[in-house]
Amino acid sequence: MTVMTWFGIGAVVVALWGITIAVFNRWAQSIGGDQLMNGKPITPGFVRFIGIFLAVVGTAIAVLAFSGVLPER
Repeated sequence: MTVMTWFGIGAVVVALWGITIAVFNRWAQSIGGDQLMNGKPITPGFVRFIGIFLAVVGTAIAVLAFSGVLPER
Protein backbone atom coordinates (compact mmCIF):
# COMPACT_ATOMS: atom_id res chain seq x y z
CA MET A 1 0.00 0.00 0.00
CA THR A 2 1.31 3.40 -0.96
CA VAL A 3 1.56 6.48 1.21
CA MET A 4 -1.34 8.10 -0.62
CA THR A 5 -3.53 5.09 0.12
CA TRP A 6 -2.84 5.44 3.83
CA PHE A 7 -3.38 9.20 3.58
CA GLY A 8 -6.70 8.60 1.83
CA ILE A 9 -7.80 6.07 4.45
CA GLY A 10 -6.98 8.58 7.18
CA ALA A 11 -9.00 11.23 5.35
CA VAL A 12 -11.98 8.86 5.11
CA VAL A 13 -11.76 8.29 8.88
CA VAL A 14 -11.74 12.07 9.43
CA ALA A 15 -14.74 12.47 7.13
CA LEU A 16 -16.69 9.73 8.94
CA TRP A 17 -15.86 11.26 12.31
CA GLY A 18 -17.06 14.65 11.00
CA ILE A 19 -20.34 13.13 9.84
CA THR A 20 -20.75 11.49 13.24
CA ILE A 21 -20.18 14.82 14.99
CA ALA A 22 -22.54 16.66 12.65
CA VAL A 23 -25.36 14.14 13.06
CA PHE A 24 -24.96 13.39 16.76
CA ASN A 25 -23.88 16.85 17.87
CA ARG A 26 -25.49 16.59 21.34
CA TRP A 27 -23.46 13.46 22.03
CA ALA A 28 -20.29 15.06 20.67
CA GLN A 29 -20.88 18.12 22.81
CA SER A 30 -21.41 15.99 25.91
CA ILE A 31 -18.05 14.21 25.56
CA GLY A 32 -16.18 17.38 24.64
CA GLY A 33 -17.36 19.58 27.48
CA ASP A 34 -19.66 22.55 27.48
CA GLN A 35 -17.23 25.45 27.18
CA LEU A 36 -14.14 26.58 25.34
CA MET A 37 -10.81 27.32 27.01
CA ASN A 38 -11.76 31.01 27.33
CA GLY A 39 -14.99 30.15 29.16
CA LYS A 40 -17.41 30.80 26.30
CA PRO A 41 -20.14 28.17 25.95
CA ILE A 42 -20.06 25.75 23.03
CA THR A 43 -23.33 25.89 21.11
CA PRO A 44 -24.81 22.95 19.17
CA GLY A 45 -24.47 24.99 15.99
CA PHE A 46 -20.75 25.41 16.54
CA VAL A 47 -20.33 21.67 17.15
CA ARG A 48 -22.30 20.94 13.97
CA PHE A 49 -20.09 23.41 12.07
CA ILE A 50 -16.96 21.57 13.26
CA GLY A 51 -18.47 18.26 12.13
CA ILE A 52 -19.42 19.58 8.71
CA PHE A 53 -15.96 21.13 8.30
CA LEU A 54 -14.24 17.83 9.13
CA ALA A 55 -16.57 15.92 6.78
CA VAL A 56 -15.97 18.28 3.85
CA VAL A 57 -12.20 18.54 4.30
CA GLY A 58 -11.82 14.80 4.89
CA THR A 59 -13.84 13.98 1.80
CA ALA A 60 -11.89 16.43 -0.35
CA ILE A 61 -8.53 15.07 0.79
CA ALA A 62 -9.69 11.48 0.29
CA VAL A 63 -10.83 12.25 -3.25
CA LEU A 64 -7.52 13.96 -4.03
CA ALA A 65 -5.50 11.10 -2.52
CA PHE A 66 -7.37 8.27 -4.22
CA SER A 67 -7.59 10.01 -7.60
CA GLY A 68 -3.83 10.49 -7.76
CA VAL A 69 -3.84 14.28 -7.73
CA LEU A 70 -1.62 14.46 -4.65
CA PRO A 71 2.01 13.64 -5.40
CA GLU A 72 3.51 10.37 -4.21
CA ARG A 73 6.34 12.16 -2.41
